[in-house]
Amino acid sequence: MSRLYLVDDDQDVLDSLNWMLEGMGYKPETFLSADSFLAKVDLKQAGVAILDIQMPGIDGLELLRRIHQQESPLSVIMLTGHGTISMAVQAIQEGAMDFLEKPADGDKLLSLLKKASETTEDAFKRQQLKLSIIQRLALLTPREQEVMTYVLAGKLNKVIAAELNVAQRTVELHRQKVMQKMQVNNVAELAYLMAITKP
Repeated sequence: MSRLYLVDDDQDVLDSLNWMLEGMGYKPETFLSADSFLAKVDLKQAGVAILDIQMPGIDGLELLRRIHQQESPLSVIMLTGHGTISMAVQAIQEGAMDFLEKPADGDKLLSLLKKASETTEDAFKRQQLKLSIIQRLALLTPREQEVMTYVLAGKLNKVIAAELNVAQRTVELHRQKVMQKMQVNNVAELAYLMAITKP
């Protein structure tokens, strides 16, 4: 189960939400401000955050933006006592999963939390894989990177050898090294990995 965070400047709301969520089997961490949330939570980890929109200081939308700017895998659900359509649209555009009005409907919240948990775990796994690919790429020599570019373009070893003005055997060795360092068995797998690193 993903970590669950509640951020609301109203202690009564936090207490009632906390009570409801504990009844569903969750163990949320509660915060009375965006600042305290940002000071304690590691935004690089998977988790689900339920944010109140209107808070003094950093409000919910600004906090959502900051989470988004950090490329965090966190799934965010926005909560408001008196939301407007434009607020809801803005929250979704900024990357929120959904927008709920207080008091939150338990059944709707439960199904949202299940979806949010899956989403954050997927996002976290994708980020970890991307990081691993970047680390593998860093192991390649400049020449191996060059050969990899040609390989991904679909060029044959003899063509690459002619264009780089080296022996075909040299290209074969570089190609082999690329596959080993990138931990792939074929060009299709290599192309798949490289697609993941693109923004």
